Amino acid sequence: MIDTLGMVAETATKIYTDLCGRDVPHQAEAGTYPQDLWGALVENGLSLAWVSEDNGGFGADYAEVFGAIWASAQAASPVPFAETLIANWLLDRAGLAPVEGSASFALLGGTDGAQPTADIPFGMHADQIVLFDEMPGDGESEIALFDNVAASRIAVDALSPDGATRFVFSGQRALASAKTNISRRAVEALVLTVRAVQMAAMIEAALDLSIAYVSEREQFGRPLSKFQAIQQQLAVAASESAAATMAATQAASSIALHKDDPEKAWHEAVVAKVQIGHSVEAVTVPFHQVHGAMGYTQEYDLHHYTRRLWAWRDEMGNEHHWSKVLGEELSEGSSDSNSVTNSSTDRIWKGVTTGNWAAI
Repeated sequence: MIDTLGMVAETATKIYTDLCGRDVPHQAEAGTYPQDLWGALVENGLSLAWVSEDNGGFGADYAEVFGAIWASAQAASPVPFAETLIANWLLDRAGLAPVEGSASFALLGGTDGAQPTADIPFGMHADQIVLFDEMPGDGESEIALFDNVAASRIAVDALSPDGATRFVFSGQRALASAKTNISRRAVEALVLTVRAVQMAAMIEAALDLSIAYVSEREQFGRPLSKFQAIQQQLAVAASESAAATMAATQAASSIALHKDDPEKAWHEAVVAKVQIGHSVEAVTVPFHQVHGAMGYTQEYDLHHYTRRLWAWRDEMGNEHHWSKVLGEELSEGSSDSNSVTNSSTDRIWKGVTTGNWAAI
């Protein structure tokens, strides 16, 4: 469930309404970071929503926090709210204190020669970086906190207007670290679900923007919305938006249900990643087409949604990567602890083959 009416979500929505008007994403991309927006989120404790009360947070209901993440995405918020939530969630799972400022995260992956590296979303703005590194073979993982401001950061090309930097962890001294038994699949489940919620929210926001535009813009003496071709394009986009929201809601509900063992929500998170990845291509093309030349201008709002959608679609692997991973696992039909049960396999395979994600 994605609770957009709970106290946490309502607080976030009010902050974004008051402090993240349509000019804010444009100003942020031009170099003016919205410190007032970020300060309000921190002042209201929202960056600590997933931190336990024993560790200084308030252990908010997962559904409400997903509602706050939904609000941030719909506002095209240019601050690392979701990234800080994930970073603090990782620290809390390792028994480490949460960060006081902003943070981003990395799952150790690519290499630069022999040096472990990661591309960090919001890398130029996050104060600290939380690294998750799974130890091969021993069932343990390590979560470490690094000072991002003091590190040597290399800007890398990014589709998202939020930007990214490459962090080389080799030679960097961690501020704190701890071993934990949380698995990579558990972390993937949370990260993929958060991105699914953000993407579904942005698809809906971009759809609303497109509908408003074609309702107001006239051609040949009548609104664009009266043309059958425009109606058809937006009808397809609306159906894809509904499918994306359903997939994100299913993944969010599963994470909330299995919050003590999020690895059990991995399959729903992957299905959401696959479904929404396919939806991104199906919606961004008509969104830009119905806007005509206006949709491709820097001054207009649309690109703040579509560029993030393209970036998040590819983050941690696109829908083709995860379809392959999920398909290989389902085809094995294994009954070990890292594989789905037969009933779960049947449900997921039905969604994959029919596109009926409600069956999952």
